[in-house]
Amino acid sequence: MTLVGREDALAAVSEVLLGGAAGCVVVEGPAGIGKSRLLEEAAAVGRSGGLAVALGRATELDRVAPLSTLSRAVGVLGGRPVGGSGDSPGHGAFLAIERAGEAIERFSRVRPLAIVLDDVQWADELTCLALRQLVPELAGSPVVWLLARRPLPEQEAVDRLIAEGARRVPLPPLGPEEAAELCARLLGAAPGASVLELARAAGGNPFLLEEVLTGLREEGRIAVSDGGVASVSAWGGRLDLPAGFVAAVERRLRDLSGEARRVLEAGAVLRRPFTVHEAAGLLGAAPGALVGHVEAAVRAGALVGEGDRLAFRHDLIREAVYGGLAPAIRTALHREAAAVLRREGRPPAELAEHLRHGARVGDVAAVRELRAAAEEMTAVAPSAAADLMLRALELSGGHHLTGQHRLPGQHRLPGQDHLPGRHRLSGGHRGGPDPTFVADEPPAVAGELAAGAAGLRAEGLAAGVVRLLASAGRLGEAREIADAHGAPRGAAEAAGIAFGLAEALKHAGDDRAVIARTGRVLELPGVPVRERARLLAVRAHALMMTGRIDAADDAAREAIANGEAVTGGGTVTGGATVSAGEAATGGEAIAEREAVPGGEAFAQVVGLQARSTVAILRGDLGRALRYAERSVRLADAAGGETGHRHPRLWLGAALTALDRFEEAQEVYAAVERECGRLGTAWALPLLHRFRAELLLAWGRLDDAYAEAETGLRVAEQLSAMALAPALLGVLGHVALLRGESEVAREHLDRGRDLAGDGPGLVAEELRWRRGHIPSAAVLPYLVVQEPWMAARLRAAVPGVVECVRDLARRNPGHGSLAAGAAHAEGRLEEAIELYRAGPRPLGLAAALEEAGRRDEALEVYRTCGAIQAATPADAAPSSTTPPDAASSGGGSGRGSGGGSGRGSGGGWAALTAAELRVVRLVAQGMTNREAAAALFLSPHTIDTHLRHAFAKLGVNSRVELTRQALIHEPPIP
Repeated sequence: MTLVGREDALAAVSEVLLGGAAGCVVVEGPAGIGKSRLLEEAAAVGRSGGLAVALGRATELDRVAPLSTLSRAVGVLGGRPVGGSGDSPGHGAFLAIERAGEAIERFSRVRPLAIVLDDVQWADELTCLALRQLVPELAGSPVVWLLARRPLPEQEAVDRLIAEGARRVPLPPLGPEEAAELCARLLGAAPGASVLELARAAGGNPFLLEEVLTGLREEGRIAVSDGGVASVSAWGGRLDLPAGFVAAVERRLRDLSGEARRVLEAGAVLRRPFTVHEAAGLLGAAPGALVGHVEAAVRAGALVGEGDRLAFRHDLIREAVYGGLAPAIRTALHREAAAVLRREGRPPAELAEHLRHGARVGDVAAVRELRAAAEEMTAVAPSAAADLMLRALELSGGHHLTGQHRLPGQHRLPGQDHLPGRHRLSGGHRGGPDPTFVADEPPAVAGELAAGAAGLRAEGLAAGVVRLLASAGRLGEAREIADAHGAPRGAAEAAGIAFGLAEALKHAGDDRAVIARTGRVLELPGVPVRERARLLAVRAHALMMTGRIDAADDAAREAIANGEAVTGGGTVTGGATVSAGEAATGGEAIAEREAVPGGEAFAQVVGLQARSTVAILRGDLGRALRYAERSVRLADAAGGETGHRHPRLWLGAALTALDRFEEAQEVYAAVERECGRLGTAWALPLLHRFRAELLLAWGRLDDAYAEAETGLRVAEQLSAMALAPALLGVLGHVALLRGESEVAREHLDRGRDLAGDGPGLVAEELRWRRGHIPSAAVLPYLVVQEPWMAARLRAAVPGVVECVRDLARRNPGHGSLAAGAAHAEGRLEEAIELYRAGPRPLGLAAALEEAGRRDEALEVYRTCGAIQAATPADAAPSSTTPPDAASSGGGSGRGSGGGSGRGSGGGWAALTAAELRVVRLVAQGMTNREAAAALFLSPHTIDTHLRHAFAKLGVNSRVELTRQALIHEPPIP
């Protein structure tokens, strides 16, 4: 199609492409508006400007093929596949994103790169996550992302990129003059009145206008006068215009033979580039018999070659052919496609897409295949997996889709609502009827298969649907199905459904809903012990986070005891559940046992995690470590789902509480490797939170701030904001230590808004940072975090000196708690020596300050990146604030961009020690991953440090950063 009326759009895209820096452009518009043509022209501009161009286009089937959209575009960079070798959907897929980023970064060092992705509205979930992660992370490399999408279906990942600064380039319909110019170029003559009327009727859509004019010209209905004016000949005195895309395509293809039309219909059902062999299998014909019909379809402009495959010239042609199929024919073709692809060994997820459209209610085999495909996709495409499970649930006879969770594929032809004379396709509209899904089964068929469907329901199909919907963030739909498939299905399925929803609600931060839902089900008679143990384990964590510490410990103890009682068949040793009272009897011996395979490992591991945290809250640190260590041993022995719970996170927290910082750092590095290997992205925000708290305790404030910022960004990318309040608490705490009181208030207020004002550990800690007196329940936890705070609070908080003294007594050998007790009791020289021997320099600075050794205290604070003790945000200036804190910027609020310790503002002198370490490694040519390995940080945290350094130095690429490093720190000859 000739590019007309898009000069401004092309100029906007070219400006970013040729700007010499990173960037992201999103081209938007309805189908047929010219997005693909603009991308082709932009790619040519990029190549002429010296950029390497990686082109890719998503298809509807990409949604079931993790990372396929990005992989198709980038292919092999630097000799390595973008996804890494051997990556499979369930394992290592998130690590593949990081590897892709590293490969792109390395390639861009040699040559600037433009990654061009068309039709990203169809992109798979992992590609969308990759875009959210890699676009900002590669902002320092010469990589330009050029994306094109339709308005529907909505794509949240791209919306967020636009919100974060990606340039949006909308393509409106062509104006009258532009449409006239396009007509003239297509016809080689000036458009007359009838042609202009046709252009007006096309609504300024270039594709539709070209289809109509080309079709009329081929019919001999375009006449050019001697004066060079083109007109449309009318039959019967009226202009016969096609009504929208479907009619326009039908008009273009009506001269094809029936066999050639069947080839197009087969290709339309396959929904991706296809081979002649696949089309032949679908039609029950020999491949050789189709060659002539394929050639006819190519000559008609319907198909084009893509290597050894065929594709529709424009996706609108495919959608129009598909939409023109009668529902019964469409269903039969999908069913046959599933059979053909099964014989050819295609992935289960691709078969499932056809089963989703071609199976009938009661088809037990289809339900099982859909479930198998959903399980394969769960780790990396939970929303697509949930759609397959929804269809499986409907096919089982157990659920009827409502408008809220209509499945993908049930929509109008994209772009139709933007055109006059739109033609409604038989596929229906999202939220409306679709004959493929609501056709009634004959009574005989329904009766014949009823037993099989009932058996599938007994296997917990509804529970699986709820878990997948919830893990995909579709909590409203999950709640709806949970409410519809609760107690009437029996206690076992009600418990399975409640567990799936409770886990998701827990990760979403709705602890009160977890407590309510698990409580209702646990009261039902006949809940199997395995399900009871799991419900109690999740409930224990929710109770703990809402401040009900004793109840949390009781639930965790009961979960562990019931989990131990489960035999391999899911029954209970002795035939009965274990009550809370029985669990309490001898329950403390649990921590000392060795891990023994068997039982319900998940409940035991999660219950032990809860008990470990409760022990830290109570100040029983040795027991916290023993619970965490047993949890790790159990998970390692059990593997599978239990290993995905990452109990080493809680082991790291216990080691941090015990001042064993190096060990905690190694444990967190192991967790990061596990997350990449297992694809458990849910754990990343929690990892960043725990590691930020470790770095804060260690006095590495810049790294702690960057780690918490990174955790917050990852939580937003994953739409998992439950941990945001705790991460904001770390940011607020560091800001207080830097003297940035306004910045601290912003972080703490935002955290408090997210956490609420109710009871709970995080909410109470945020209130404490704002100047509220902590309650007795959380005082031991706060003192374990900062033993030196007892000295500062002794006049305001009754019992705080007794608290730190008791903690030191109950944890012999814990140097920081012993130092805190001596500090609170006024034995400052003893406290200073004990702090100096330990790993918490902020405690040393506080004791030096109180002893009047302010120069020494200030030096320790500066080494940490602080200027003062962490005075609550709403408190008056501390009497122990170092004398020159005000001149160092205390309370001024240098902004949330992070970084203090070497000066505020911009320039090389403003870089913190942590930022300098990263800059030096990057200037040596290291990637983010290599720098992360060298500094024992995550690649995401390295990226955060780089962002701060870029902002301070006023640069926007690694090349410019390296130049700055060479200027300020030239290599020694």
